[in-house]
Order: sequence, then C-alpha cells, then structure tokens
Amino acid sequence: MKRGFITKGICGFTILAILASSFGVSQVFAEDSSTMATSTESTQTSAAPQINSTEATETEVPTQESQQTPSIQASEETEVQPEQPQTAIVDGVEVALEAPEKAGKNEADITQAPKEELIEGSPRLFRAAVQTIPMYRLFNPHSGEHFYTRDTGERDNLRRIGWNYEGVGWQAPTSGDPVYRLYNRYNGEHFYTLNAKERDSITKQGWKYEGIGWYSYKGANAIPVSRLYSKRVNWHHYTLDENEKKVITKQGWVYEGVGWYAVGSGQQNQEDYKLLGVKNYNQYALGAPSGCEGASLLQALQYKGKITNWSLTQFLNTIPKSPNGNPNSGFVGSPFVENSWTYSAIYPAPLTTWGKKYGNAQNISGSSMNTLLNEVKNGHPVVAWVTINFQPIRWGNWNFGVAANNNHAVTLDGYNKGSNQVHVSDPISGSYWMNRTTFENIYNARKYAVVVR
Repeated sequence: MKRGFITKGICGFTILAILASSFGVSQVFAEDSSTMATSTESTQTSAAPQINSTEATETEVPTQESQQTPSIQASEETEVQPEQPQTAIVDGVEVALEAPEKAGKNEADITQAPKEELIEGSPRLFRAAVQTIPMYRLFNPHSGEHFYTRDTGERDNLRRIGWNYEGVGWQAPTSGDPVYRLYNRYNGEHFYTLNAKERDSITKQGWKYEGIGWYSYKGANAIPVSRLYSKRVNWHHYTLDENEKKVITKQGWVYEGVGWYAVGSGQQNQEDYKLLGVKNYNQYALGAPSGCEGASLLQALQYKGKITNWSLTQFLNTIPKSPNGNPNSGFVGSPFVENSWTYSAIYPAPLTTWGKKYGNAQNISGSSMNTLLNEVKNGHPVVAWVTINFQPIRWGNWNFGVAANNNHAVTLDGYNKGSNQVHVSDPISGSYWMNRTTFENIYNARKYAVVVR
C-alpha cells in the first residue's frame, strides 16, 4: 500500500513535469518538488508572523480603546449630569414637560381630593370648623306660633297643612348641650329649654316631652338665641335676630335670657355664601372613565332644568368627536375607554358648542376666579378644567401641543367667602367643600371654563 502510494505520487509529479515542460516552466516545478519538505516547513514558519501579527494587533487594541475613552467618559458625564428636561412656555410661565402619558383611574385611586368640612361664618365673624344642620322656622297663621325643627319631613308636612315656611332660623351643631322639646296639648304651643329641671317641672304640669330637639353650641363665637315671653298670649318666642327681639320687646314681650347657642346665622347673605347643590355623577361607577367633561356639563345642564331625564351614558353618546386627535376640535377617543396613550379629553370651545344644543352654555375661558364665583352667585354652575384630585399639574408634550397629563373637569357650584372655601361636584370624588386657593391655583394654570346660564 505504501509503495503504491509513493509510485502514484511520483507519477503525479511526472505528469505535472511533462505539463510544466510544455509551458517551459519545468525548472520551477522541479525546484518545488525537491523542496517540498522545506516548503512545508516554511509554510508552518510563516504562520508565526501571522500569529505575531495578531498579537501585534492585540497590542494595538489599547491604542484603539484609548481613542474611545473620551466618548466613554462623555457618556459617564452625561449620567452624572443629566440634560435639563425639555421645557415650554405656558401663559408666560416656563414649565417642565413630561412624556405624553394620560393619567386616569390609577392616579385617582392613589391620591385624595382636598375635601374640607364647611367652615361656618362670614368675613366679619370667622368660626372654627364644625359640622352643622339647618334649623327650619315655620309660622302658624292661626295660632301665631313660631315653630322650629331640623326634620325636613316634619317641615314639609306642616307646610302641607297650612303653616308658612320662613326659612332657616339658624345653624345648629350636630352635638353639644341638648335642647329639650316639649308640647302643650291644650293650646298647641311648643316649648324648648336647655334646663333639665325646667323640662321635668313642666312635664309634671301636663306638657308632653318629645325628646331632644337639637343641640346648643359650646364653642367660641357662639351666637345666642334669645328667649322671650308674653303674658298676654302666654307664649314663648325664640330668635337670634336682634332687630326682631327689639321690635317684640316694645310690644310687651319680656326677654328671659339666652335660650341656647347657635353656630351660624340662618339665611346667609349671598355675597358671602352660595350653594347650588348640583347633581353628582360618578364617571367610574357609570362606566365612563374618560367622561369627566361630559359629566360636569350634564350636571350643570340638569341643574338648569335641561334634559333632566337623560342618563350620563345617553348624554355621552352625543359627544362631538375630534377628527384629528386634538381636544380643541372635539373629544379625542371614547369617553367609555381609558388608556395612557390617548389624550381622551374635550376642551372648552367644542364643549360649548355641544352644550348649546341643550341649554345656554357660554365659553368664559380666561376669566378670573371672582368672575366664576359671580356666575355661581347668580345661579349659574361653571364647568372648570382642573386636575385629578387637584394634584399639581403635570405637562406633557403631545402631538397637538402641550397639555395637562392629569387633566380633569369639575362643576363649580358654591362658595363660602368667610372661610375661603368653594364647593365642587367632582365626577371622580363626589360633592365637597375645598379651599378656594387650592382650586384657584390649579384653575389658573389654564383658565378653561364654560358656564351654563
């Protein structure tokens, strides 16, 4: 086998030699043949420089790396000192811009609306926060009695049988010293007293004890309710109106002292206090997670007696849609869908056009806070653009322009100037009183508003 292999090899080279001879290069092949082993060794030796060349290349890598060092350092410097956030000018104020991500129920769930208890009082007499109830005053034209009750059912029943409703006599606290109520079945008079001994004494004389009528306020700046008695009619009268007290005193009524104490006066001056009490729709409970503007508008329209038999869903199905993804031309997306990449909202101009189909809606964007409150004073609820739960406004850079990522709308329907409070009907967090300054600061960022007159 080995001999055959060698012969085959020699024959092969002989053929090559003959072929080479025919081309005149036989000497070259002879030299190559005679030096085959040497050539093989040379080939193996020549590989070493290639390896060395690779090594040399590897030794040059640090040089290449050293050339890249400045860019790496620059990258590190960028991480240490980030670029300033993108900004924009909104109404003359420079604001930072975030990515365009529309906030929704998640933000509503993790934040809280700035709700406050109504603080009774006026600019001239500020009172501590205390929960109160109105005390209704009625007059019997047949007997001449003035009657007081906190029960709206009792109030309305007496009106049906001929008593004249005279309004709210005063604001009573929901707790405090009890005021006892008694009834004389013989002459129809009601009697009220703080004194338990007096209560027990006249009970023995045949008066019927009817329980606690309300409570007397024990806090600072309490308003005294005067008690007077007339021998001529054998009757008592109670009032916190000093002018009324003077008038009936001249008629022979005797002042017997303070009957009890009230928290606040009855019918407050509308310059100081106003509450429309518009209906409240919860956008999430009613399946309209992006329907705040529509809910706020419907609340205002229905307060003015428009489309009172419509549901929120029915109303939102008529919302004008934006043809280009811009809330200035209509609603973007669907009020029944919420996601972070769609700016689901509608702005004042198209909302006003929508509202005019059903009532007298007017775009009053740019108005001051005092203008909004003056509208409420005149009985006109206002749709105002704010933020979810009145959180600090966050601006996003959307394709149609700069907009509030946490956009929201509520209905402004009340104020109490003495306590610097306003009242809103919020489609997310319900109806509540809040600090006027908090409302105003958020509203002033855009001053978007629509009134329904």
